[in-house]
Amino acid sequence: MNALAFQLYRFSFWIAPLVGASFVGGVNHALTNPGDAWLMWSAVFVTYGVVPLLDALIGQYKTTWTPEQQAKLARDPMLRAIPWVCAVTWLSILGYAISVFTQVLALPTIHVIGFVVSLGVIGGILAINVGHELVHRNNKAERFLGGVLLSSVCYGVFKVEHVRGHHLHVATKADPATARLGETIYAFVPRAISGVYSHGWRIESESLARAGHNGFARFIRNEVLHWILLSVAFACVAYASAGALGIALYAGASLMAIIELELVDYIEHYGLQRKVDANGNVERVSYPHSWDFSGWLTNGFLINLQRHADHHAHGGRPFGALSTRPEAPQLPASYAAMILAALVPPLYRAIIHPRIASRAQVSV
Repeated sequence: MNALAFQLYRFSFWIAPLVGASFVGGVNHALTNPGDAWLMWSAVFVTYGVVPLLDALIGQYKTTWTPEQQAKLARDPMLRAIPWVCAVTWLSILGYAISVFTQVLALPTIHVIGFVVSLGVIGGILAINVGHELVHRNNKAERFLGGVLLSSVCYGVFKVEHVRGHHLHVATKADPATARLGETIYAFVPRAISGVYSHGWRIESESLARAGHNGFARFIRNEVLHWILLSVAFACVAYASAGALGIALYAGASLMAIIELELVDYIEHYGLQRKVDANGNVERVSYPHSWDFSGWLTNGFLINLQRHADHHAHGGRPFGALSTRPEAPQLPASYAAMILAALVPPLYRAIIHPRIASRAQVSV
């Protein structure tokens, strides 16, 4: 890899916070120019239209880092700063959105909906996706910030369930966040959301029981409860700023962010299953158990979330040090494009099932 390509790789991750900042610019313009109120939908158009299209035109960027390169990227001060910048950007955007919501309500209802949905889309990128990165870090402050970001969209339970549940049970029926072969996205999303909440609470409750805590102590010490209470605190701030409408905005945007995450979860592991031997032993998680895509633009946009196979094989590896894994099943397009395809289940099956069959050498 030449020096220019390497620097383009490093700086590509600034796309994530910049997209968040562009949302504020679009909203400001729409509020001062009501004729351009369609800009309230800007995050949706950019995330699910402009970015996937540009990604297809720019092409893929595949890398296999050496251990030395990975160590250097993991220590890179700029790359370590990006999640913090994204966090500050998101919390600022959330505060801004609540503060202007009463002005947004003067616009036609369709554009008010666009504002809420767009805020949720940005939350999915800057709160949940960045929070996901941070809860895997070995630094307590970064893990805590990850929990704050997840709680800011009412999904703090993800901090517990994802690390201690999903990464352990991925590509098995025990994992609520793994989509089964033939399962539609419409069946998966509600199953995943309810499963993450119930599984996360159970994981923490059982952990506390093993530590000797029972009854009320086990309830009050549950980490999931602490993150729920933080979400309630965010809702209280929304109420203090904009009344009941502020809570409605906060709840709607949070729901959209959570749904967006589970749409991504659907794409990441659809139809992939770890083998179980005659003794009931499940094979170790490895590269073939996650779908990968190496789009340069969308991986910058999502801080390498689409290099998902390497992430599952090495959960603590920072996003910048993740490698392309040829052993992983490869998607034909970015997560956003595949989500759009998944909204039409026969189309998604027509695209993905032959790829699963070619790897397993079976008919699906």
